[in-house]
Amino acid sequence: MLHYKTDECNRFVTTPGIFVSFSLLFMTLAGFYAAYYKSDCLFRIHFFIFFLWMFVVVAKAVFVYRLNNETNPRLYPGTKIHEFRLEDYSGWVRRLVIKDDEWYRTRRCLVKDNVCNKLFSNQNMSASEFRQMNLTPIQSGCCKPPLSCGLTYVKPNIWTMSRYYNNVEDDCKTWNNTANTLCFDCDSCKAVTIANLQNTSFSLTFNILHIVFSLSIGIVGWFAWLRILRETEN
Repeated sequence: MLHYKTDECNRFVTTPGIFVSFSLLFMTLAGFYAAYYKSDCLFRIHFFIFFLWMFVVVAKAVFVYRLNNETNPRLYPGTKIHEFRLEDYSGWVRRLVIKDDEWYRTRRCLVKDNVCNKLFSNQNMSASEFRQMNLTPIQSGCCKPPLSCGLTYVKPNIWTMSRYYNNVEDDCKTWNNTANTLCFDCDSCKAVTIANLQNTSFSLTFNILHIVFSLSIGIVGWFAWLRILRETEN
């Protein structure tokens, strides 16, 4: 399951959600009072907000469609663990979702929410047991080093490197056993933040229903406005 608190920490998710919620509120109120008072001005405000809302909803749906074609977690051989790589995503997706000035805030939120605590609760877990776990994406991307690094498993939160370790992958060098560091600065953790969008309000099904719902509101409002215009003319 992809959804695991990362949506709460990502402003790319929360900001559009706030905009859509408030615009829906204002649009509904404007439409209600326009119909009640038979106000042409309020109907114009209602439809102005409606078209802005539709623009955001359709743009979001297009983004989701493109995103769904890119999310492709890799099952690591011999395990049940899926790993995520930031380089698997297009540059425009990375720039749009993972902004450098925003990642510090997202990272701090993940640490504060203790997203790795459940994984670390069993300190007696063996390496073979760990590799057969069905980790959530956030656990896989942020709470452990990539398995391709070849680090030696000691405990779920402790991995060590051999004396002659020479893996040059950035995430392998970024991993740290410190609770507030782990792999929160890894590209794999950033990749999970992108992948998580699929099971939030950015899911394709949700956005299709959102468009249908929005059009329904627009059609009802349009016919109400036409009826009031006819009554005014008569």
